[in-house]
Amino acid sequence: MGKIRKFFSLVPLLILWFMLSVLVWGFVFTRITDTDPAHKLTLFVDSEVTDATALAVKLEENLGGNIRMAKVHPFNYAMLDGSPLRAADLFIIRGDHMETYREWLAPLPQDVRGSESEFIRDGEPWGVLAYDGKARTGIILEYINYHPPGEPTENYYLCFGNQSVHITGQPFAEDNAAVEAAKLLLHLQ
Repeated sequence: MGKIRKFFSLVPLLILWFMLSVLVWGFVFTRITDTDPAHKLTLFVDSEVTDATALAVKLEENLGGNIRMAKVHPFNYAMLDGSPLRAADLFIIRGDHMETYREWLAPLPQDVRGSESEFIRDGEPWGVLAYDGKARTGIILEYINYHPPGEPTENYYLCFGNQSVHITGQPFAEDNAAVEAAKLLLHLQ
């Protein structure tokens, strides 16, 4: 009886040890496999991403230059820590959520302006149409489920992050890779 009681008294310590080891090894693994923001392009999608890895690989293959890694995540990926979401280079955002995320967005760079289907706020374009909810047409449909069951049909817009280091014209810009990635995404059909 004493051994069983002693074992059960150690269970909370074993659980704590297990949780700490998972956190430490997760942190170590992330540090080993991640790269600095100057060499990484991040796209967050305000919908279900069906094949994030394949889309990231396609971006990596076609961007080159400074970009060594591309990451594609749905918004729920950053639920516990919003800092990766705020620092993203590109966003695909549902039309009715544009105001929610407005402080994270930058106006459209000149290189991608000119479309008749832009999201305009305060007389300035902030996003280019990525998915037309009525026509059910858009970009990268094989990688993103724009119309999850139970959700209303909405337009989605491709937008730029105001903390991106990959937009020429930003005070801390390294290159123009986010604009090149946006052009690539807009032409992948």
